[in-house]
Parts: sequence; structure tokens; C-alpha cells
Amino acid sequence: MFSRSFRRLRPCKPAALIALAALVAGCGSHATAPVLRRATGPSYHFAYPSGWRVTRTARSVTAAGAGEELVSVTVFRLAKRYQPALWPKVVPVLDGVAAQLSSTLRGHVAARSTTLVAGRRARSYEIEFRRDGKDLVERIVFLLDGRREYQLLCRFEYIGVGVVSERTWG
Repeated sequence: MFSRSFRRLRPCKPAALIALAALVAGCGSHATAPVLRRATGPSYHFAYPSGWRVTRTARSVTAAGAGEELVSVTVFRLAKRYQPALWPKVVPVLDGVAAQLSSTLRGHVAARSTTLVAGRRARSYEIEFRRDGKDLVERIVFLLDGRREYQLLCRFEYIGVGVVSERTWG
């Protein structure tokens, strides 16, 4: 997505993104607190319910439930180094990416905000859409750190007013 936008830099500090665990673990809504397991990627980890299936690729770790619920982290290498001073230029690009994703899902962006994840500015979106008769929400957060872009994704069923809410990430 940003692979041609930023010049190269050293890899990010893995310890800085350990806080991603809190981001994806609290993604959906559960009636009871599930027993959690830990999924680990190259510079992050997150918790997921023990009954979920985990899949890994070279760039991502995804945990999926029996239905539509899932959490995932995908890491992309940026061609150019992201610097915080670029934030005002990055936000409209990320907004456009979220709009494209919502169009692909045949949904709409219900919320967008700048938030903090692991002490860094990140852009968060909630996309509401319908699939197979279910109302779903995809919460996607983009976090740029040096030469890495982290895409943090949660998908869960929307079960009523007040389920989709602003959360503190990280």
C-alpha cells in the first residue's frame, strides 16, 4: 500500500509493538471471557480465544473463530522510512484505503479516528457491512513505524446499538 511512498530504514524495535496484544485481544464482544492463547509474529503478539484456528503467512498471523470473527496482524515493508512529520500527508491516503476497502465489502466507514497504539499515532476505522445475512464490523488500524506498516484487523458480528464503540488501543 505504501511500498513506494517512503524510503528505507532499519527494522522497528520489536518491543515497541508488543502492545498490539491489547489491540486485537479486545476486538469483538463476547458474552463470557474466553480462555486466551497467544499468537506471535516477528515483532508483535496478540491474544485470541483458545478454540480459534490460527493461520500464518510470511507477513501475517490470523486467528479465526467458527463464524465471521477474526483477528489478524499483517506487516508490510515500506520502501521509504515513515517519519511522524509525514502524518498529515499519510492520513488522507489511509482514509482513501479505508474507503476502497468499505466499497469492496459493500459497506460504509462508520467511524474513523487517529489514536495511539504502542505510543504511536495510528489511524483506526470501523467499517460496517453485511455478509450472508449478518451485520458485521471490520475494525482496521494502520500503524506505521519506520519501514514497517502494521495492519491490525478485527472482524466481529454487530449485535446491536452500542456494540461498536471508540476504544483505546495499545
